[in-house]
Amino acid sequence: MNKPVSPERDKLADQAALYLRTMQQLHQGLARQVEPVLIEQHGIDFRLYFIIRNIESGAVHPGALSKILRLPNSVVTRHLDQVVERGLLERSLDPDDSRRIKLTLTKEGQRVAREAHRTICGIVGARLERLAPARREAFLSAFSALAADGDEE
Repeated sequence: MNKPVSPERDKLADQAALYLRTMQQLHQGLARQVEPVLIEQHGIDFRLYFIIRNIESGAVHPGALSKILRLPNSVVTRHLDQVVERGLLERSLDPDDSRRIKLTLTKEGQRVAREAHRTICGIVGARLERLAPARREAFLSAFSALAADGDEE
């Protein structure tokens, strides 16, 4: 026999659904706004931006990128090919393990990663500026708490 669902549980389910809908709308809206600028100003799309930023942050092997981006190795390899074609990335044998490929951003790749990140932060910053400072701080604090991977407060 099923236990009755409490009104508080119903409210929480509605709030979770609202959160998911809102996150999807935010993501889609940012993508529509940011991607054309990334392509025009930096010659990369969101996918390639996340690849070069993750390499810059230390994911220097294709397998690590696959795991972080939650994409199959074959998809990551195709994206890496595009980054190499643009002259933003070099592949080489890992000096510590010759069975592995090491990914290194070129000077141009480092520049594009830095400037694209600055561009995205400017666009997102303009959106955040719509909120009053106190509300913005509360939002970012709550958002950070939700993003914590299983950490308890």
